Amino acid sequence: MNSDIAELGDGGLSRVAVISTRPDGVITSFSSAAERLLGVRAETVVGSTTPAAFHDPFELEGRRHMMATRIGKMIEDPFGVIVGPAACGQMVEEEWTYLDSSGCRIPVRLFVSALPDERGHIAGYCFVVKDRRGQLQAEALLRRQAKLLDLANDAILVRDLVSDTITYWNDGAVRLYGWGPEEALGAVIHEFLDTTFPCPLEEIKREFLQQGFWRGELIHHTRAGRTITVSSRWTLLRDSSGAPSGSLELNTDITEQKRTQAELTHAHEELEARVLERTAALREANERLRILSSRLMEIQELERRAIARDLHDEIGQALTAIKLNLREIRTLPGSEAVEKQVVDSLEILGQVLQRVRSLALDLRPSLLDELGLGPALRWYVGRQAERAGWDALISVEALTSRPSPEVEIACFRLTQEALTNVARHSQASAVEVRLERTPQELTLVIRDDGIGFDLETVRASARAGTSVGLSGMEERVRLAGGTVTIVSAPARGTEIRASFPLGTAPECTREDLR
Repeated sequence: MNSDIAELGDGGLSRVAVISTRPDGVITSFSSAAERLLGVRAETVVGSTTPAAFHDPFELEGRRHMMATRIGKMIEDPFGVIVGPAACGQMVEEEWTYLDSSGCRIPVRLFVSALPDERGHIAGYCFVVKDRRGQLQAEALLRRQAKLLDLANDAILVRDLVSDTITYWNDGAVRLYGWGPEEALGAVIHEFLDTTFPCPLEEIKREFLQQGFWRGELIHHTRAGRTITVSSRWTLLRDSSGAPSGSLELNTDITEQKRTQAELTHAHEELEARVLERTAALREANERLRILSSRLMEIQELERRAIARDLHDEIGQALTAIKLNLREIRTLPGSEAVEKQVVDSLEILGQVLQRVRSLALDLRPSLLDELGLGPALRWYVGRQAERAGWDALISVEALTSRPSPEVEIACFRLTQEALTNVARHSQASAVEVRLERTPQELTLVIRDDGIGFDLETVRASARAGTSVGLSGMEERVRLAGGTVTIVSAPARGTEIRASFPLGTAPECTREDLR
């Protein structure tokens, strides 16, 4: 096995999959090369799967019957079929077919070692798996090349090393160059073909004699006067005494290939230029969209602030005035006849006033502007918990200085949206809201113990445009310069974590958003 692995060279071990198991076959370690070869992650198989899961089941069944014929009994455990030939402290080498996670068949060379413990019992097994696809492809390539050489589709010729004259000229050379053997044999090859070399001919000859082989591109001229480019491979021939005597040359016409390559290069350069243009345009469009989204959210906050002020100052004051007037009516002589209606109206007015105040606070709580994010979060979470009947845990670190208005608004709106979703969908009994600050960042964590949801399904709905809640939260955090992660699973609750870097955003006054 060591010599076989050594064939891979210094970097070969990174391409050899290593799997270790317990005596019963359960995998205990799964190398990164095994992950790449089989397309599975180690954590999905370690402790739960045997290597038999990766074997071709039909091949494994065939080996099982062969083993039964040999030993006289049927082995039920597929893993036992694989490791059966490996005695304790020994290693066996066999060729198998593995299946990766997509079902693709992989021919492998498998080395199985039975590892002994101190008492000489089998403590486990070590599987070393070498992918044979490259070897088989190389063998197939050699067979194809041999067939091509037999068919002689390319120009094959032999020249004398001393006189540089042509001594063999095949039918492929006749088709490529246009001259028959009677015209070519005996001719000085490079004068005959009017050869143009990529470097001085003496350098090529010196390298050829030293290496015994030379490969390069040559420019030749045909009998019809056409200029062609050939890929030329020279192999040094020796006489019976071992002295260099000639050169076997195989020439392949690559003129069309070179022309196509030049066209492709030109097309690729044009495509690259267009891609750069489109990328720049897309980047500019994305930046404009980001600025527009940011401006829309600013306008939304301004509108909310204005509506909240109107509700509080104008509508609230008007309703309060009506309430006072109704109370005064109750004191007037003869008001007993409308007492019931006045009382009902006062009760309705009280409810309307309370609703107007709630709407104004939901639109823009004055606490956020006057006292900052921490008090506003405490008030809002407590208020929502009281309404919904949650057990609420609120942890807000004391902030030595206030974050930027953008970050404060993003945190508050994120909490508002998250708790609204909890109330509507999660069936939670408890919520936790934490606001933490380090010198580098501000972190907001919102967690509930509700029924949770499948994140990918919700994201698919967002992409389809049927649900925009998550994408809206993420966009708001991103526009404030932060990042957000959402973790949820059915029956496991939900956690939203938003982080905002501090000290990097440009300073702005709180009047900017008023």
